[in-house]
Amino acid sequence: MRIIPLGVGGWISNPLLGNTSLIIEVGNSRILIDAGECTYRALRICGFDIDKMDLILITHRHGDHIMGLSTLALYARSVGKSLKVYGPRDIDLPKLFDALGIPQYLSVIDFHPIDLSPEPMTVFLNHSYKISAVSTEHTVPSLAFRIEELNGSCVTYSSDTRPSMNVMNLAKGCTLLIHETSGNPGTEDASHLHGHSTTSEAIQIAREAGVKYLMPVHYYVESPILSNAQGINIIIPVPCTPVDIQKLK
Repeated sequence: MRIIPLGVGGWISNPLLGNTSLIIEVGNSRILIDAGECTYRALRICGFDIDKMDLILITHRHGDHIMGLSTLALYARSVGKSLKVYGPRDIDLPKLFDALGIPQYLSVIDFHPIDLSPEPMTVFLNHSYKISAVSTEHTVPSLAFRIEELNGSCVTYSSDTRPSMNVMNLAKGCTLLIHETSGNPGTEDASHLHGHSTTSEAIQIAREAGVKYLMPVHYYVESPILSNAQGINIIIPVPCTPVDIQKLK
C-alpha cells in the first residue's frame, strides 16, 4: 500500500500547498480521496490521470474537497470513463453540476451515497481490500475513511473534524493516521468553532489509536507546529512523493 499526497493545504492556505487530496494505491487499485480545486492539475503534475483512478472518496461537500470533481468529470467523459464516487448522502451533485452549467457531464458520475454512522461501517469490499467509514465532528456531514488491505495493512484519513472518538476508533490497528491539523496549540477554541483540530490534538488522537505514524495535512495560513509527539513518528507529506506503508513497519 502506498499513499501519494497531491495537496496538503486547507481552503485558504498558501496556494502552493494545494487542497488536501490523496491517492491510495492498494492491491491493483488506485483510490483518490477528495477532489478540491485543481485536483486534476495535481494529478497530472504527479504523473497520474483520471482514467487511472478506480474509486473516488469524497469526505464532505465543502469546496476544497469537492469543487474539482466537475473538472474530473469533463476529462473522464473525454476518455469514455465513468467515475465511481462515494460520499455522504447530503452531497447534491445534480445541483452542483447545474450551478456550474455542465449538467450533461453528471452522466459519467456513478455516485454511491453513504449514510453517516458513529460506528465503523464497510462501504466497499473486494478480494484485496475494504473501505470503512465513520462520521466526523465537522460543520457539515463528513466522513473519515479507513482503507485496509485484507492482509492487515491499513491507513485512516480523518477528513475535517474536531477531535473525534469516532476517528480514533476507526484508526485502531492502523500503521498510519492521516489527520487534519488546521490549527496550532493555543488555537483550540477557534479551530473547534470551524470544525477543525490542532496539531497537538491530532497527536493525541494518534496516540490513543495506537498508530505508529501520523501524517499532518490541511494546514492553513500558519506552518504547523508539532511538539511532544512522545513516540508518534511524524511523516511530513510532500506532494507527489509516495509513502510506502510496508516500509514503515
